Amino acid sequence: MDETRIEAIEMRGSAGLGVFLRVGEDQRIFRVAPVRDPRQPRFWCLAAFECSTCGIPLTGDAIWAGWWGSSSGELPGLLDALRSAETSWPRDADGEALRQVLLQPRPPVGAISGQLVEEAAEVV
Repeated sequence: MDETRIEAIEMRGSAGLGVFLRVGEDQRIFRVAPVRDPRQPRFWCLAAFECSTCGIPLTGDAIWAGWWGSSSGELPGLLDALRSAETSWPRDADGEALRQVLLQPRPPVGAISGQLVEEAAEVV
């Protein structure tokens, strides 16, 4: 297992079924929360969103989704496993896929701004 630490944290005013996870040395914050499964709207899945340090999603787009077709009764168990990330991270394919997404390194700042400059130049 990777040595990078993923820990569940409590955010001020955080309520509901979602869980906030802080990842690695750069302290990135992610919220994993239930959303309706678009393939089967009577079921649910979990989606991960990268957040600012105060817990506000950076974009409206999920960076990952999994556990498709989950019933509402399955969600608390999945979220509890994520809350105890140090000891019982979900060992199934979706749990491993989420872990890999969370552990992706943040792109270098210069690469992001350079890409934006190139895109702006194409527009002009």
